[in-house]
Amino acid sequence: METTAKQEITNNRITVIDAIRGITLIGICMTHALQHFGAFTSTAPPPFPWIGTMDTILSWILQYFIMGKFFIIFSFLFGLSFFIQMDSAAKKGIDFRGRFFLRLILLFIIGLVHSAIFRNDILIIYAVLGIPLIFMYKLSNKWLIAIAIFFLLGGAQLCYIAYKSITTETVSIVVETIAERRGRWQEIFFTGSFLTNIQHNLSEQLHFKFNFQFGEYGRGYMTMGFFILGLLAGRTRLFEQLEKYKNQLYRLASKAVVIVILLYIIKSLLPAGQNNPIVGWLVIPVDNLINLLSAYLWLTVILALYNKKNTQKKFAKLESYGRMGLTNYMVQSIIGVFIFYGYGLGLYDLGIFLSVMICLGYTIIQIQLSHIWLQKFRYGPVEWLWRSGTYLKWQKLIKS
Repeated sequence: METTAKQEITNNRITVIDAIRGITLIGICMTHALQHFGAFTSTAPPPFPWIGTMDTILSWILQYFIMGKFFIIFSFLFGLSFFIQMDSAAKKGIDFRGRFFLRLILLFIIGLVHSAIFRNDILIIYAVLGIPLIFMYKLSNKWLIAIAIFFLLGGAQLCYIAYKSITTETVSIVVETIAERRGRWQEIFFTGSFLTNIQHNLSEQLHFKFNFQFGEYGRGYMTMGFFILGLLAGRTRLFEQLEKYKNQLYRLASKAVVIVILLYIIKSLLPAGQNNPIVGWLVIPVDNLINLLSAYLWLTVILALYNKKNTQKKFAKLESYGRMGLTNYMVQSIIGVFIFYGYGLGLYDLGIFLSVMICLGYTIIQIQLSHIWLQKFRYGPVEWLWRSGTYLKWQKLIKS
């Protein structure tokens, strides 16, 4: 039998998915480090000229190869995990939809707590978007593909722009500019106390987050599209039958490289759309396709590495890191906030290079600790609480 099939399923878990989630968390941490975990950055010059050069190089690498790509994979895995849980319960004759709804309520609460500390938390958005996913579960593949295409090509944003164009403002409201708002926020992030930041995150930042996700920018609709792709991947048993799909995945990857290059060329030729929202909208489907195909390329690279005997054992610790994905996602951001915000170490003056190196440093520690933890325990701490709440019963934590 193929090596892949034996390697990937352990104790009813498809371990390659855990490995992918672990690598995805590293990419997300690097993206957050670039942004100082939402604290922005000061304009202080680098302590050494070579660091400024490294900042420029790393900024380019992150922009073209990391930013936006790993959030797509993270969202894709959420949709895939949704299918796996629903499918696993269905095989036992259980309708898991009600239980999953409770699971989403608990995730919303977890996300709200996390949002109080880290303003760029995504868990609370996942909890909201998971609700329509429940109702989509029974839809045919054709309908799911159509809905995913609508969201991923910016259909929801186009509807928003059209709505705004036919409505008239009845009251003229003077609002602060983006620069003014950023400066006001920086004052809170750099000098505000822990409690001040919590209050700000649970009020203005929470409002901004939902407006950003479901308003003009429509990031949440794109995330819904990625959820659906994960659901479809589950239906096709992609990760259960990787050997069957392997050659198709690699052939598509070679085509994706060419398409991404062409899309970057197209993007450079698009007209500026500052004065025309419809023209400005054109960049949305192009950006979405660039990021989606780039995320797919990352996925195929990880799968190719995981499929090799001599490298698969090296993924063991990353699998542990990914199995504790919820715990590690929250811990990485809490540590990042403490490092860069004024009420913590206040290292918001650090450039991109040093910030990312610090992030990778404590990520390595998290990976090691996750592997040690799962040798003694069945779940990560937050995963255990989430699972216990889902079943309204304390789950066994310590391995016998």
